Amino acid sequence: MTEENTSFEAGIDFESVLRIISKQIYETPLAFLRENVQNAVDAVRIQAHRDQDDPSDGRYRIEVTVNGREVRVRDNGIGMTKADLQTLFWTIGASGKRTPEAAAAGCVGTFGIGGFANFGICNKLEVISKTQEAAHGTLTRLSQDDLQKAGARIPTVTVEMSDDSAPRGTIVAGYLRNDPNVDEMRRYLRDFVRFVPIATFFNGENVSQAKFTDLDDKENLKEISAGTQQWTDGGFSIFGRLYEDRGHTLVAAVEGLTVHEQRVALSGQIRFEAGPLDVFKRGFKLCATQVPSIIGTTGRLDSDRFVPTAGRDSLDDATTAFLGQIAQALERVAVLTVLESPERIAQHTRIFRYVVKRGLIDKLGKVRVGLADGSDATLADIKRRAEDGGVGVFFGSSKKQALNQIMQARGHIVVLLSGDGHRRLAEQQYLERYCAAKPFDGMIDIIEPYTELTRFHKFFLGELEFNVNKSYEVRSLRLLPGKLTEDIPVFVREYGKDKGIDILVDVRHSEIAKLESLGYTPILYSLVSTFCHEYLGPSLKKWSPRFFGNGALNLDLLSKRRSELWILVKDDVGVVRKGGQKHVVTRSDVHVVDVRPDQVIAPQAHPAKAKPRILRIVDDDGTTGIGGYYIRLPDSAFNAYGDLLPDCESRGVVWAGNKIEYVVSDAVSAAFKYEIRLDQVVAAATSSGEARAEGALPLDRPLQQMFDGLYFPISFPLEPFLVPRADSEIRLELFADWFDIRTAKHWTPKETAVS
Repeated sequence: MTEENTSFEAGIDFESVLRIISKQIYETPLAFLRENVQNAVDAVRIQAHRDQDDPSDGRYRIEVTVNGREVRVRDNGIGMTKADLQTLFWTIGASGKRTPEAAAAGCVGTFGIGGFANFGICNKLEVISKTQEAAHGTLTRLSQDDLQKAGARIPTVTVEMSDDSAPRGTIVAGYLRNDPNVDEMRRYLRDFVRFVPIATFFNGENVSQAKFTDLDDKENLKEISAGTQQWTDGGFSIFGRLYEDRGHTLVAAVEGLTVHEQRVALSGQIRFEAGPLDVFKRGFKLCATQVPSIIGTTGRLDSDRFVPTAGRDSLDDATTAFLGQIAQALERVAVLTVLESPERIAQHTRIFRYVVKRGLIDKLGKVRVGLADGSDATLADIKRRAEDGGVGVFFGSSKKQALNQIMQARGHIVVLLSGDGHRRLAEQQYLERYCAAKPFDGMIDIIEPYTELTRFHKFFLGELEFNVNKSYEVRSLRLLPGKLTEDIPVFVREYGKDKGIDILVDVRHSEIAKLESLGYTPILYSLVSTFCHEYLGPSLKKWSPRFFGNGALNLDLLSKRRSELWILVKDDVGVVRKGGQKHVVTRSDVHVVDVRPDQVIAPQAHPAKAKPRILRIVDDDGTTGIGGYYIRLPDSAFNAYGDLLPDCESRGVVWAGNKIEYVVSDAVSAAFKYEIRLDQVVAAATSSGEARAEGALPLDRPLQQMFDGLYFPISFPLEPFLVPRADSEIRLELFADWFDIRTAKHWTPKETAVS
């Protein structure tokens, strides 16, 4: 035989394999404590089963002691012979708990990995065990040094005779690599064994034998079931009682289960709120897990049907599916119980997500909903009235619609849906399915066309159409006058991008009718323009080529269309310019417009003031709400982009040093700056009365288009600096420009550009 064909034995780095096993299977170094105590619990259970006795009898006990780095777990269970120790404890993959006896006793472990997993944190492990029939016990020992010496071979376990565990039982002594946190170990162990019926001591303190079926916080619970109930869901029948705490959370005390008429041991308590579910087997905690749930389930359950994975920190697939079925059945019980009471429904809005998803819409009869007249009713009452006939049912969400009152006056029922999304959907589905209800939100239409229009009505419609065309370049539209189903003056009805729009206008609405008293004056033209921007702007922007879909101004397009009016200063929004338009403003430059019809001054009556620099609108009666002082934008800036500014909804004024700056923006990428420099420091009075040389305010009035120009409102604190008094004069230097962050471009009107 040649050297090339010589066979050899495969090697194994046993020490590395053990570390991988302990690290991958056990989620915490403390898990070695749980593993050995769980083995002790199983050993005692088998012994109690053989004795035909209760494991909670005082004859059985488990003791855990921590002394420095030595941790000892002692039990008086069945014990192990030398052969058992060799073939079961010290052999990976073997287990003595796969027998019918172990299953009948309620053993947890079946995987046979735990002994070696201790080397994840131990330098040495000693196991001493004795069965009741043996004359002597056996000590076995393996250390980290033994693993290293073995190298690629299987390590050798030291065996000696020992009676330390007599008369019966097992001692596992682990010697840790690091100093343990004793309090942490106590808390950890108590969490796993507090419901174990076997007396389990940690450094002399009993950390077990709590009663599993006792309800937590029972003094704050009120039973709402009439004794033990049987809740059936498919092949499941769960037995238990239902409680409610002072916070209206439901709690189910589970007492038993049958699956296809076969009895299954199941006990515990479920709270219907989000959280982990602790899973136990005969009082020993297997793990905490999350169970798929719609309304939320937390608490604890115990059953022999629960099986952990090898690492004990999760459940096998069959157990996970089994838990899901239990949680689903109990969720249904909780939801149906809530739906029996209008008062309880009001406390549990989370159930509506379940109702919609699980198709329980027919169970919503006791849900109370608000009506448009301020009253309320149950959905069952509304269904009954609808079935009696002669009444229509409508639903929506707005509480301030004239349509509500109109429909209710006609004998219909108008339901105001809940603000919660899932509840609103559930209410709507019930109304549509059982009451033949229809939505009224968005039902805006002309209910009374106006065929006879006055001169003012025709003027308003014509001026409105002119402003729409001018400001938004929307051509494919129709203006339809009439009374609308809602208490609003105007509405945009869309047919699609290629089919155009209708603008429904109630020219007799108070918001429009009040303008007739102004006469055909500059202020009327300005207010129609304002009306167009304020009421129609948000709807028309998406139809306008001047705006992008996100509401941003398309300044690139506009600059190309108006190249004779713009100058692109530089491809950098941080441009600093010098110079500007200089003006001297005196009291004679202030033009007064009174909104009272008999006081309005037309521009032709004052030819010298055809383009007044300062405008004062007098509105003592508050007819229009625009009274106050205004300052004119330079004509070059107005000609270049004055029609765009009213469409920008973000407007404010800031001042600092000797500058006052108006900022108007689309709040997306573009902004216009109108800067006014004075020959004095702007120390404006704030709301506290203190004069400050810097500040900012939103514009409290809309911009006004009058006298072939655009006027910016002068906020009250800034009036002393922009409005001349008596024989005084104010010297101003004016600048205006646009910049667009999106394109990093900066424009200025040609007349004021500086090379």
